[in-house]
Amino acid sequence: MQQATLLITASPIAASSRWRWGMKVLSTALLMGAVLVSTVQANDAPPKDAQKPTEIRIGLPDQSAGSKPFIRGPLGLAHIQKQLEKEFEPQGIKIQWSFFKGAGPAVNEALANKQLDVVYLGDLAAIIGRAGGLPTRVLVGSRGSNSYLAVTPESGIQHIEDLRGKRIAVYKGTADQLSFERAIKSVGLNERDVRVINLDWTAGKAALAARRVDAVWGGVSLLALRKQGIHIVTTSRALGWANTTQAAVLATQDFIDRYPSTTQQLVNVLVDNAQWIGEAQHLPDYTALMAEQSQIPQAIFQEELKAEDLPFQSSPRLDPFLLSSLQDSIERAKAAGLIRNTFSASDWFASQFVDRALKAKGLESNWAVYDTNGNPAK
Repeated sequence: MQQATLLITASPIAASSRWRWGMKVLSTALLMGAVLVSTVQANDAPPKDAQKPTEIRIGLPDQSAGSKPFIRGPLGLAHIQKQLEKEFEPQGIKIQWSFFKGAGPAVNEALANKQLDVVYLGDLAAIIGRAGGLPTRVLVGSRGSNSYLAVTPESGIQHIEDLRGKRIAVYKGTADQLSFERAIKSVGLNERDVRVINLDWTAGKAALAARRVDAVWGGVSLLALRKQGIHIVTTSRALGWANTTQAAVLATQDFIDRYPSTTQQLVNVLVDNAQWIGEAQHLPDYTALMAEQSQIPQAIFQEELKAEDLPFQSSPRLDPFLLSSLQDSIERAKAAGLIRNTFSASDWFASQFVDRALKAKGLESNWAVYDTNGNPAK
């Protein structure tokens, strides 16, 4: 015992050496831990852009009923309020908006000509573009858009089943075409059973009002025709969320690869807008903004947008519902001969940008993850 005590008390240099060695180990461990945390944080953020773009070229289908260009949703809100200009112009990045009356097919043509970087497209147009070789990636989801069956009272149409042999206007090449195909197949019909006439949104409404067609399948602006005696007999929403139209904000792979940080900034703005749109207290302001921009009466937007549906419809997530719906649309487009080859919707998704935005903004629990039927996943 004395020898042990002597060893401890008589060896202050050895004790000091052991203390310094222990502190060195601790310092090394702390440094390695800091490096690990830094690495995790770096991996959670997009790589820095090697250089910033001089402009972001955005293309959208024009859904306006007036002279001002219009699209709804987070990207449309960003356009109305010039949010992207405020976000990027201080960095020397210009925002170029291009609205196309030719809708999805015209947007795809501009993409093919390398005139656009970021686009908003309904499911069918986006699928046709991707299947045709356009190197797009899905950044932000959009879901649950309603379609309407508007008919003349003279047609005698009261249900989808009554469309057999009737003249119906559908804007082919757009999401309306797939939505219509789902609707008629739900009652055992196909396109050979009806007389489909390809008309754009404006021409379709004019033809219906003039009684040159029996019916039109299309978007919310059809509700305004009720003042002219047109009847709305059913909607895609009445057939379930799976029958509604999905859409997305997409970017070219080249833009994402060259400007990942800029891409993240853009997605961050859109996620903020999705949150704002999804809160019921903002419905009066949101519908007023859309009405002023689109020249579609505010009452129509108020009728269409229900507070109880906002949590689902406003979600920007690329979740199982959106994945399943887009994959189903890909298969339907192939079966209808609209595309030659199918592809994987999951490979199309670039979900890391929305996921980062949700995490950074503390919004991971703001929207449920919806299953393939549109129900919150348990």
